[in-house]
Amino acid sequence: MHLLIGLGPIGGNIVEQLASPPQPRRKTDGDGSGFHAVPLSNWSQPPQQPVNVDLDAVDWHAVRSVHISVPNAAQVESVFESLLDTTALPLTVFVHTTLAPHDAREILSSAPDTWRTFEAPLAMGPQGARAEAMTVLLAGPATTAAEDSLLASISGRVVRMDAYGQPALVKLLNNTLAAYNLAATARMLTLASQHGVRPRDVVEAIGVSSGRGWLSDNLADVSYQHLLTDVELLAEELGPLPAVALDHEVEPVILQARALLGGSSAGD
Repeated sequence: MHLLIGLGPIGGNIVEQLASPPQPRRKTDGDGSGFHAVPLSNWSQPPQQPVNVDLDAVDWHAVRSVHISVPNAAQVESVFESLLDTTALPLTVFVHTTLAPHDAREILSSAPDTWRTFEAPLAMGPQGARAEAMTVLLAGPATTAAEDSLLASISGRVVRMDAYGQPALVKLLNNTLAAYNLAATARMLTLASQHGVRPRDVVEAIGVSSGRGWLSDNLADVSYQHLLTDVELLAEELGPLPAVALDHEVEPVILQARALLGGSSAGD
């Protein structure tokens, strides 16, 4: 049985993957391969409010993994406390909450030695509810074959990193880049409109040209609030974020990034 704590967007997607074909046996939890989901009774409470998690009815001897998907660091800590208060058994724990990197390092490093504790935020593609469109950003102990199989059931790809805090940093960097792209696309459409070009025509042209990206394809309905939240988290962690200016200094930045990736350092 897999125990899921928190049924927000991330937790709901995990449940959907563990409960969907082609693994129909995961729909039940009587044979140890299904799931038991624990919603939060105070999901919308203030950020520092501990979550109310009723774990007394859980058959801990049947639990193969615990998945935590609560809104913030304070609530991850309160779930850890509830787990410690409820069972002394060894646990395999995946924390899917997107944390600030310093919170990830502090909280996950404080887990008991009897736990196999993984930092595992999910990065989602255009169809985030589909397993093949979700990527697990993973840090923790070396995975077992059973854990690899479980991760494959949840997502289409696992990107493994060296230390706690790195998955959080990578996700925040990714979502901040997405926010930059979204803002740039929005500004280009505004500029087109100001010069008499219909924004829909610009979007159609971008869709088959070099400016194309997932955000330009989905500008009208992309959920951007969480991107802006992650921009704030990254700024809290790293300080002021770089402004993107397309002046004479942009070419060295592009070439430096290519060099870091092992590519050509010469311009096209």
